[in-house]
Amino acid sequence: MLEGFGPIVRKDLRLELRSGESTVALLSLSTLILVVMVLVFGPGGARRAEVAAGALWLALIFAGTMGSTRALVAERETGCIRALLLSPVEPGTIYAAKLSVAMIFMAEAGAGVLLILVLFFNLEFGRALLSLIPVFLLGILGLAALCTLLATVSGRVRGGAMLLPVLVVPLFIPALIAGSKASAAVLSGQPLGSVITWIKLLCAFDVLFVAAGYLLFEHVILED
Repeated sequence: MLEGFGPIVRKDLRLELRSGESTVALLSLSTLILVVMVLVFGPGGARRAEVAAGALWLALIFAGTMGSTRALVAERETGCIRALLLSPVEPGTIYAAKLSVAMIFMAEAGAGVLLILVLFFNLEFGRALLSLIPVFLLGILGLAALCTLLATVSGRVRGGAMLLPVLVVPLFIPALIAGSKASAAVLSGQPLGSVITWIKLLCAFDVLFVAAGYLLFEHVILED
């Protein structure tokens, strides 16, 4: 079932290594969002953890929605997506490969965002940041799954890159609430076990988004 998964992932990663456009764009937008959040709310204060968590997830959503469209748009413009559909590779495998690439891009940008977050909000390297990593990865998985599916739909219309956040954000709000609450709690020094309810909610939404994307991608992509 996963035959062809590796070649598709390697192709997309090789193209990104040659250009670096997605990485630079993701980091630039994320940094801009964090700078605005610092200027508006300030780096300190009693609610520093909540503001830092909000800035982190805000940067993740807007940078993620932008980055997830680049590979699909480029393949649609060059006709590569039609070649993939004509190949023996199953549509579900194509979706899994695109989801994995989107996750890699978001995780790469997320590492840079976390570093900038520590510097801007005067956070300390320690157990809190380590506890934040699984929460952040769960958020990336759900967002990448949702964006990969909806980017296939929005990519067929003019201005689809602007339309994608409008489609993604309302559907991602429950996971956004769970992720931001869990992130704020661990950044404020609470143990990871104290936010297990929010983590379970994130896992549930991840399963929902990944399963829906895997099942619907074939019908969406074959509409071309």
